[in-house]
Amino acid sequence: MSCAKGRVPRHDFHLRRGDSATIVLRFRTLSQTGATRLLDLAESDITLAVEWPGGGLVRRSGNGGLAVDARAGTVAWRPEPVETRAIPEGRVATYRLVREVAEGERRTLLTGFVIGAGTTGEGGDADDV
Repeated sequence: MSCAKGRVPRHDFHLRRGDSATIVLRFRTLSQTGATRLLDLAESDITLAVEWPGGGLVRRSGNGGLAVDARAGTVAWRPEPVETRAIPEGRVATYRLVREVAEGERRTLLTGFVIGAGTTGEGGDADDV
């Protein structure tokens, strides 16, 4: 994901409410030569905050809520079905993915909407289409 200097990259996610598919994000950065390389996430704490009117959720890498592969530059979130069912249908929920490093720097890596679509029942059968 890339963005103009000084701007936070945006990306919207579509989730079927009730599903638990893992979302994996890979981050790249520019080297001093101008080439892209994987963002080194070593010694980083990553926080995902999803908010909607009347609710929200927070997941952190430090407590197992997010899986970070520092070498691969990836952050993975496997939401529980109860979490995705709570996300409102439509373009209502917003999220921020924030990186904190040992020196205390905080930087928003990505932001956008989590767009809830329909619902899935306990057994995986579609309730709404």
